[in-house]
Amino acid sequence: LIRSAVATFYARKDTATPVKAALTGVAVNVALKLALVGSLAQIGLALATAVGAWVNLLLVVLFATRRGFFVFDRAVVMSLAKFAAAGLILGAALWLASRWAATALAGVTSLRDETALGILIVVGVIVYGSSVLLLFGKRWLIALIRG
Repeated sequence: LIRSAVATFYARKDTATPVKAALTGVAVNVALKLALVGSLAQIGLALATAVGAWVNLLLVVLFATRRGFFVFDRAVVMSLAKFAAAGLILGAALWLASRWAATALAGVTSLRDETALGILIVVGVIVYGSSVLLLFGKRWLIALIRG
């Protein structure tokens, strides 16, 4: 997403604005890594990286919107809402599947975590794929595949 949003600036020979957004994202990333590494360990590092990337993306989109390079029309807003709904459905399904897997695999001694991960991957692919297909339709999926 960042790469796509930055392309609007590069096409207009503006390289400074995306760099400012990226540097702000990096600063947030580093600050959060320092703040969270003690309390959350590796999870804090991953969280800081994700937040830094989102800050970068949101700043680039904000700058592009202010300059009129990007418009949030009805189609964009509806697509964002559909992807958010698919993400919420996926999150709920994975949460339920992880609870079920923990119970179902409680007696397993070898490869328990790997089996649980495999179950979550399969559930995730099926649920997210089905959600996107139901929310966007078969025609959208075919157009996406064809490019």
